[in-house]
Amino acid sequence: MDPKVHVPPQFPGAVSDASSVVHDDLGSRWLGPWWTPLAAVWAVVLACRHALYDWGFLPSHRGALPTLVLGNVELGGTGKTPHVMDVARRLESLLGKDTVGILSRGYGRTSSGFLWVNETPNWEDVGDEPWLMQSALPSAQVAVCENRVAGVRRMAEDRPKLKVVVLDDGLQHRALRPDVTLGLVARSLPRGAGWASLVPAGPYRDLPSRLQRCDHLVDTSGQNPSCAWSSRTETSPPVKWSLSNVPEDASQVLDEPALLITGIARPARVAESAKHHASVAGHAFYPDHHAFTAKDIVRWRTWMTEAGTQSLLTTEKDAVRLRAHRDLLAGIHVWVLPLQVVWHSGATCQAFLESWTQTLPSQSKPLT
Repeated sequence: MDPKVHVPPQFPGAVSDASSVVHDDLGSRWLGPWWTPLAAVWAVVLACRHALYDWGFLPSHRGALPTLVLGNVELGGTGKTPHVMDVARRLESLLGKDTVGILSRGYGRTSSGFLWVNETPNWEDVGDEPWLMQSALPSAQVAVCENRVAGVRRMAEDRPKLKVVVLDDGLQHRALRPDVTLGLVARSLPRGAGWASLVPAGPYRDLPSRLQRCDHLVDTSGQNPSCAWSSRTETSPPVKWSLSNVPEDASQVLDEPALLITGIARPARVAESAKHHASVAGHAFYPDHHAFTAKDIVRWRTWMTEAGTQSLLTTEKDAVRLRAHRDLLAGIHVWVLPLQVVWHSGATCQAFLESWTQTLPSQSKPLT
């Protein structure tokens, strides 16, 4: 479907235009070339930091388990979380159940230190993305820790069946020397002086030249034909979201216009994809990781009543942050758009992972 989208303008904290949150080609409306002098200073700081690690003045160590880092050097929106889940599934199919761990910093969480996601009662303790990954991959061992070296060590100690850990981002965490690094690229790689694309002048949070250290680059935008690997993320047809512990009937179909709500880095992609699966009556885009409030939901209900719809459409990651408001959502039909990775080079990726897993130690033990 390609319906006309009516934008609800009265949602404080939200914006009606997805590009007002994040421009696909820049990263944020607050970034721009007028900040180039600050970007130059930041480039010097980053170059010095990396040099200290490269020359051994700052220590870096192998993990207590074999590690695969999947990250980027851009601001959000490269599809990191669905790619982490996809790679973890592939590794689990090769190594067996309970053998694959995922370690994340846990952006925006209210806690600190090491935590197992399946041992915490609330998503706020670990962050929305780790909570989503644990929910989608119940047999994976998902943990959060700011210190990647200490986190992998703790995972090896607590879960002796683990054979490999996938790190949700980690290109900037130089204290850990990963065994494999996959870099996601969602924008055209800058030419010439890549430092001019650093924040706050551009959308890169680390030197683009860091991508040259990756074992493989994965183009998730179709803008970098030089990358040997490529993929895209796309939404599947919406699934009815259960507000209780009772699963919904999987045969149900969204057959009425819905209000689309997102709090992700690059909502334009989801908004465009959603129109292929549902009739979108209106939409409101919030900043990435936005903690939805009771006032937000009251405003949605008011608009939905006026629009004559009972259906709300959102992403899997946003649904994590909505679960705390189950009572307020009573009577609303909440639908979730599953996000999946479609590889254009799936056979190449699979062959690489198969080759790598054959080199792993048969018994988990600390690496030096």
